Parts: sequence; structure tokens; C-alpha cells
Amino acid sequence: MLSLEQCHLILEYIDGLVVVDKDAKIIYMNQKTADSIKVDLKEIIGKHVHDVIPTTKIHKTVEMKTPAIADPYFLENATLISTRYPIYEKDGTFFGVVEYDLFDNYDLLNNFVKKIESLNQELNYFKNELKRLQSAKYTINHIIGESSATKRLREEIRKAASTQSTVLISGETGSGKELVAHAIHDLSSRSQGNFVRINCSAIPTELFESELFGYDEGAFTSAKKGGKEGKFQMANHGTLFLDEINQMPYTLQPKILRALQEKEIDRVGGKYTVPIDIRIITASNENLRTLVKEGKFREDLFYRLNVINIHIPPLRERVEDIPLISQSFINGFNPILNRNVETISNEVMEMLMNYKWPGNIRELQNMIERAMNRIGWQERELKIEHFDYLLEREKDPFEFIEHHNPLEEIKKHAEREAIIQVLKMCKGNKTKAAELLKISRPLLYQKMKRLNIHHEEGV
Repeated sequence: MLSLEQCHLILEYIDGLVVVDKDAKIIYMNQKTADSIKVDLKEIIGKHVHDVIPTTKIHKTVEMKTPAIADPYFLENATLISTRYPIYEKDGTFFGVVEYDLFDNYDLLNNFVKKIESLNQELNYFKNELKRLQSAKYTINHIIGESSATKRLREEIRKAASTQSTVLISGETGSGKELVAHAIHDLSSRSQGNFVRINCSAIPTELFESELFGYDEGAFTSAKKGGKEGKFQMANHGTLFLDEINQMPYTLQPKILRALQEKEIDRVGGKYTVPIDIRIITASNENLRTLVKEGKFREDLFYRLNVINIHIPPLRERVEDIPLISQSFINGFNPILNRNVETISNEVMEMLMNYKWPGNIRELQNMIERAMNRIGWQERELKIEHFDYLLEREKDPFEFIEHHNPLEEIKKHAEREAIIQVLKMCKGNKTKAAELLKISRPLLYQKMKRLNIHHEEGV
């Protein structure tokens, strides 16, 4: 316990400390305050505070009997910031007022305000960073292309974003299913909520339930103290994206269905249901209808998920988008790889547009990145020699044939024969042949190289 002397010592360290009674007469002032206003303590005790400090507002607090927090007043050309509290006896009788200074000059207040503003800016930064990490990474602007298929895809995204229904995104691997899910969330009324993604193929079956629904403390031996939120709770008031939903364990599918229908979940080991308000977006690279027929996916869950269906066309069905998509990858990789690439040669672009892209946009991205790692920082154009991967694939022409579509092989063979016949008609004159074929001479050379047409074949 503090002694009286120690209490008195502590009081001496408080700036501007003054205590008045119910008549606003000074009954205590520490020496520090007396020295600052240049008065003798012995002379001022018992005097009305207004007579000692003419600019004070203590008497107003005596009259109003309400606290005044961080209230400014002036003293000898200085602005002070003080706080005043009414004092009451234990029986509720008004006793007086105590005042002390928070800041003994205005500069200190300004510095304090600047520090608070700085802290607020820092706090807002971290809030925004957290929100960025939990919100959609991509927007509809990241879906690049002007083909009719891409325009239709963007329109379907906008329509899906305007509702709260579940969405099933289908498409081949690498076609951009997650990007579409991000774009729907970003355009929706839930964009201020979390966007939580879970890859159903990456979670061990035994951990699936706890990852999705969370668990209460003591649910199992290694359960964390206090339990853990699952992905459903993390996505509350936002969007939960279940990627590769076709890999969802069959035994867990009834719980997913119940969560969608009842809008509530049961945590592992929990005693009570937890209400949720989320939107579900799913994606699959397999045909769920086929899986339903094979007994690998619940029919009732399929119909609950397949309210809005968005199919992403493969890259080979929108090859006219390849130049724009390729340029966007170049622009993105330039600062990362310290390159200054501006364009792709016509020869390479034709090859890119004739390739079948089994890996879709993800494969195109990989191919561009590989090429940019092979080019010098001073070079501006990606050329055929930078595309070792593409050249390797071209060595085996069957790599460019989509085996379930033999029409591509037929088209290629027909084009080759047509060029050979025109070259023969023109007796090997490539300028005349290009004019008859209504293509440029460089493009004719590119086609001859791609189709493996030798000069002697056209003579």
C-alpha cells in the first residue's frame, strides 16, 4: 500500500492538477501547477478558482456537474487541453471538481493527433491488406478477349453476380474456372465479404469435415483449445468457392446439401447448430451428370449446385483471343522477369493460334513465361527460337492433333495439298502463289514451314 508521502509525490507529477470544492474554491493545487502559473500555494488556497486562473472553465463544471473531456483553454498565450471531472462523496453528495492537463501546449496536441492519424493510416492499411487477401483476387477485367465466346462468358458472369443462387462452373483444366468465381464474387452484393476458396482434391478425406465445418474444443485428441472455424464460417456473409467439387467425398455430400438447404452447419463435436449466410460457387473439370449416373456424386446435391451453370470454352474454341491474352501475359511478366518485350512475331503467333492447347490458358501462360526467360533484356520481340517448348511439340505433328477430333488432321492435310497444287500451277513462284491464295508472301512461307512443304514439292 502507498504511504501518504508517496501519494503526494505521485500527485506532483500530474500537469495542471487543481481541485476545487462545491463553491469553486481551490482546496488543492500541486506545486508543479503553482509554479507554472507563478502563484504562491499558501495564498491561493481557499480562493475562487476564477480569481487565480481567470481563463479556467472549472467553475462551469461546478455549475453543470458534468465531465469535460479534452477541453481547451488559454493561459498566457498558450492553449492547454484539460479534463475535468465532478467529484461525489460515497453517499452521492457533490463534493467538487478535479482538473488536470492532458497537454500543456498545443504543439503536443498536434503531435499527438498526427501520431493518431498515422496509427489510423497504418491500421487501415493492414485492414485493406487483410481484406485484399480475403476478397476476390481477380475481377471481370481479367477475363481477356473479344471473341464472341468470351463476350458471352462475361455476360453470363454479370448475370450470375446479380443473384444469390449457387453457381456451377464447368470447363477443362487450366481454362480459368477460379478466375470466373472471383469475378462473380467481385461483382456481387457480397463483394465486401470474404471470398474463401477450398480445393476439394487437396484435402485428406479424414480432415475434410473439420476443414469445412470447423470443430469445438475437445472434439478430438489434437483439437485446438477454443476450437476452430471452418471454411463455411470464414465465408459468412461472403462467398465460398468449392473448386474441383467432383472430388468431394461421397459420405460428406449430405452435410453440404443440408448446409445449402437449411443455411446452418454443425461443427465437429459441437452441441449447437451455427447459422450461416453464404453463397456457394463450385467448379468441376468432370461432367457431374456422368458422375451422378455412375453413383459417384449425389443427384440431389448436383441439382442444388447446378442452379446457374457457366461453361468456360476451351482456348482452342476462341483462338482469336490468343493475341490479346498473350500480350497481357507479356505485360505482366515484363516487370517480374526484368524484360522489355513488346510483341510476338507473326510466325510465332500463327503457331500459337494453330496449336490445340490441351492445357488451355494456363499452358499459354507457361509457354509465354518460358519464352521470356530465354530472351535477352534488350530484345523487344519474342521469336520462334525463344519457344523451345513449342518447337519440341511441333517435331511430333500428332501432338497438335486432338485425337478425338480427326477433322483437324483432315483440314491440315487439305491445306497442305492445296498449297502444293497452287505452287505447281505457279511453277514454284511464291509471290504469284501467295496472290492466288490471297495471303501475304511471309505467311505463305510460314505455312510451308508449318506444313512441312519443301520447295521441290511445288515445282
